Amino acid sequence: MLIFILLFSITKTLCYSGPNITFGNSTLQGTNITVLNDSMTEYLGVPYARPPIAYYRFEPPIELNDTLYWNGTYPAIHLADACPQIIRMMNFSGYDDANPKNTSESCLKFNMWVPKANDDEKMPVIVFFHGGSWTVRTASVDKFNGSVLALKTKSIVIAANFRLGFLGFAYLEGSSQIRGNMGLLDQQAMLKWINKNIDKFGGDKTNVTIFGTSSGASSVAAHLFSNGSKPYFNRGIMSSGTITHFMSTVSTKIADTNTRNVSRLVNCTQHTNGTNFTVEEIATCLKNITNVTLLLEAARTVKADGQFPTPFPFMPIDNDTVFFNGSIKKMYSEGSFNKEVDLMMGRTGDEATFFMATGFTNNSRYNCRFYPQKNATDPDNACNMNETNFVNLVSFGSTILHFNETENNTLIQIYNNSAATYTNRSIRILSDFIFDCELSRFANIYANGTNKNVYLYEYARRSPINIWPNWTGAMHGDDLIDIFGIPFRHPEKYKINDEKEEQKLSEQVMWTIGNFSKYGNTTSKWEKTKPSNLTAFIFNGTDSFNSPTNKNFTPPTCIEFSKLMQNYMTRIKKMIEEMKKKKEEDKEKEKKKE
Repeated sequence: MLIFILLFSITKTLCYSGPNITFGNSTLQGTNITVLNDSMTEYLGVPYARPPIAYYRFEPPIELNDTLYWNGTYPAIHLADACPQIIRMMNFSGYDDANPKNTSESCLKFNMWVPKANDDEKMPVIVFFHGGSWTVRTASVDKFNGSVLALKTKSIVIAANFRLGFLGFAYLEGSSQIRGNMGLLDQQAMLKWINKNIDKFGGDKTNVTIFGTSSGASSVAAHLFSNGSKPYFNRGIMSSGTITHFMSTVSTKIADTNTRNVSRLVNCTQHTNGTNFTVEEIATCLKNITNVTLLLEAARTVKADGQFPTPFPFMPIDNDTVFFNGSIKKMYSEGSFNKEVDLMMGRTGDEATFFMATGFTNNSRYNCRFYPQKNATDPDNACNMNETNFVNLVSFGSTILHFNETENNTLIQIYNNSAATYTNRSIRILSDFIFDCELSRFANIYANGTNKNVYLYEYARRSPINIWPNWTGAMHGDDLIDIFGIPFRHPEKYKINDEKEEQKLSEQVMWTIGNFSKYGNTTSKWEKTKPSNLTAFIFNGTDSFNSPTNKNFTPPTCIEFSKLMQNYMTRIKKMIEEMKKKKEEDKEKEKKKE
């Protein structure tokens, strides 16, 4: 308790302004700020749970109550520290600006922007979960400053941090101390905090929209599968992701293997006499290793056999007793999840280009180039794939998926007709695989099972301030530029001729988000999705609202691609079963030797 008090007392002497909000014997004080000539209050780095340090590492979050807050007045003037992570740098602001400035295990905090409320009218609440493959990034970066979004939507906007990577998603079979999905439980604790306290800030606890991008969007979907989250939100916005994608979760078997691999690397599996640690001894040992050591070892090749190749092996487990309280795959197949939520789902037009630019460039096999020190329009930053490059990329994917030659040729045939250029065909196949096909499948299942409003969108325009190579198009995350009001917050980034038009579009987008968060609908020009017709609204400029265009949310290539993926999933299941059988056979052989 002393540690906790000290952590939140060290800033008492700093200057602050803003209204006092009382929590038991403690007081929270924000800062009055002016945004676009309007006043609001900003609260930064507000804790919503006890720091998960020492004994509390890997434990479910301990919610704050009237007797467990901070000592005296807490000036909320510093952005919430990011949760510990390995920070990767490209020396390119388009990537590096999303990295955190400060990290700490005392990271279960949020940043909040509260506009002036209308008389006696409680404001809707928008809660944002950042992306980063469950392993990196933070809500505490400039592009997620929610002040303009709060002002334009007349909503309280909250951007929350939660545990990531090994510290957020380790799992030990049979352990009472490392039961998995801690990061999702953190988010749930955040929602409980809002439900209990947001009325103090003029918020409406019965009108909460959870909103996320990438793995943050998968988080939003995850809360639909948790009865523990159900009372705390009534709307959701999923931008480019869903928990039902097979790359968004792992089995308990894989998670346990990955966790034990890290444990072995940090000498937490055996006593000095050679006897093995019990699972509880492993857990206790891991709690005493520095977070830096754990994360460095977790970043090594610890991926279990049967897990899809990824640099980020720690992610939610698909079957637990703490968050999902069962198998998410079973719930999904049976349709037994929360469908009493107004839901908006969307994507960008060229989702996969972010991953192409960071993983497939400057390699003669693919002929896409990206030199961060050069301008986006520089000819050296071109992607001119030919047929051989396209086949190389498809073959790379087929190898990962254990596709046979016939399936590989089928894949080439499916996507040969998907776009005019080999570059765009490659973008299409990767976008389908990483995002679009499963998101459209989930949208279809949800729309067919709910009486609530469902809206779909595609953000199809390239932002004029996008500094990635031109071939990346409307890339992953570009929709957030308008949603968070960047044209208003940073007009200096735009050409004079673009500034007003971009602000107009951003205002339209934010107005739509605000209307959805308050009423569950958007605009008469944006058609609600019907179960028989997955119609997506196309954001392609300010004319989107004057002369709206729509398209089918399911890419035509996904129908055939999904058949191949079903074969892949069947093979993976069989592979895991064979591995389990072999392990049992090996155990029997060891017993006979004894």
